[in-house]
Amino acid sequence: MIASVLALSISAAVVMLGFGIIVPFLPYYAQMLGTTSGLEVGLLTSAFLLTRTFLAAPAGALSDRLGRKRLILAGLLIYTVVSVLFGTAQSWQELLVYRAIQGVASAMVWPPATALIGDLTPPGRRGNAIGIYNAISMSGWAIGPGIGGSIKWYAENVLHMGLLDSYRAPFYACAIASAAALLLVAFTVKSPQVSAMSVSKKHLQMHLPFREIDEKYRKTIIAMLFVGLSYGFATAFIEPLLAYFVQHEYALSYSEATDSMSVIFTVAGVIMLFAQLYAGRLADRFSKRRMIAIFTSLAQLFTIVMPISKNLTEIGVMMSIRSALYGMTSPAYTALQQDLFPRKVRGALTGIFETFFGIGSFLGPIIGFIVYDNVSHSMPFLLSGILGLLTIIALVIVAKEPKPEESSQF
Repeated sequence: MIASVLALSISAAVVMLGFGIIVPFLPYYAQMLGTTSGLEVGLLTSAFLLTRTFLAAPAGALSDRLGRKRLILAGLLIYTVVSVLFGTAQSWQELLVYRAIQGVASAMVWPPATALIGDLTPPGRRGNAIGIYNAISMSGWAIGPGIGGSIKWYAENVLHMGLLDSYRAPFYACAIASAAALLLVAFTVKSPQVSAMSVSKKHLQMHLPFREIDEKYRKTIIAMLFVGLSYGFATAFIEPLLAYFVQHEYALSYSEATDSMSVIFTVAGVIMLFAQLYAGRLADRFSKRRMIAIFTSLAQLFTIVMPISKNLTEIGVMMSIRSALYGMTSPAYTALQQDLFPRKVRGALTGIFETFFGIGSFLGPIIGFIVYDNVSHSMPFLLSGILGLLTIIALVIVAKEPKPEESSQF
């Protein structure tokens, strides 16, 4: 089991690497390819999230019927090819198309991989397993900015590439990592037989399969869906908008902003990884609902106060604390999902949760940059924080947590 969990974690890490590796310089790379507004930068971020959002549920349902490993391998193959194409883009519109294709590949990897972790682990050990999975998989997002910024710096300053070509180099590294992950999954992961997971065609339709869930937990599922939407909003908007924010607020050059935000995002990401490893063990011992409520509320408060920072050091400190709090939340949130999901529709339900997360992720950068451009530079942070707090209040009011013996069985 552990070998499969580790291989799946690494494959998901590669998917997140493709998202995180360009975080420090996407706004600047996009401007060099012809963007002229913050909205266009937001569209580049959201193109990935749009296709991932609306294909996550179908991909998860398809994994219930055809097998999770097959979809994961196909997604990693697409990821490898599109990473190469990123490095050859000649316009921001072309980059937009590749970002959308990258989202397709992500939908084929992430929901089936998460569902397969649930298949492979019993309820009493899911918190720890998901903590490991989240920590490793999110390492792609965490170290991606540092890797991307380092490769870009090396290409420009050691290999003496031009500025634009130095921005292209990280994508080729991502392609190599994707190919390696594909081989690892192909030869390491063992998944249940398709026949054991097959479901009726009705479950492949885009409907919430509520009749498979205990009626007393259906309100819990609905509340968690909207918490996931707020997570998506908070996750997707913060990094591109914060990079844009510090460049303009502190009058930094492209290179200064790239170097500074690479360090900040990497440190914050590493802190989140270690927090998830610890939180995964806690989630198996304490109330998952309470962990979600407490740590998410604190994270949202730090989001609200982020723009009052007076310098990059304060930005880094607040971002690190915020990331640690989200790290303490994530294993409990995902483990509670998997405890509530019947195995035969686990892929479909995991995909639906990814869809809600993706809707928030899609809307986050677009709404964030529109509000940033037209209202105020601090308002997107306040908006995200209020959205998150409202969903947590709803969760506390309606959610019920199953006892270990009531959790979906292995």
